[in-house]
Amino acid sequence: MLKLIQTDNGVFDLAHEDPNATEDEAEQTALETLVNATLHTDQIAPEGRVADQFDQRGWWYDKDRGTGLWYVRRQALGSKARQEAINMVRRALEAKSEALSDIVITDLTEAGNVSSVILNISGVHNGRKFNLRSQL
Repeated sequence: MLKLIQTDNGVFDLAHEDPNATEDEAEQTALETLVNATLHTDQIAPEGRVADQFDQRGWWYDKDRGTGLWYVRRQALGSKARQEAINMVRRALEAKSEALSDIVITDLTEAGNVSSVILNISGVHNGRKFNLRSQL
């Protein structure tokens, strides 16, 4: 079985899952793949957000797929942009899978950092509590 792994900030690859993984490790791998695929799949920017229609980017025309985090990140990440990113992550995860519930997102980014967002994402996946960290 393949899994999605993050090799660098914003860089992902596919890897084979360890065939000797425990049930908990396999569940964690499935969760990380689901979260990374959801958060790092781009959707087209909302109307009026990007002036040039050819710069609207996005893998998905369907507004319910992926996130628009890429256009949030094109600006300095002040408190308003960070809150928009957190809300976008929450909505995307809640919409992505019925297996995810009780999602709580906390911003772990150091004060004054305007170029990245580090989030702690916790909740329940398939009845099991989870806690993971993601850098946007």
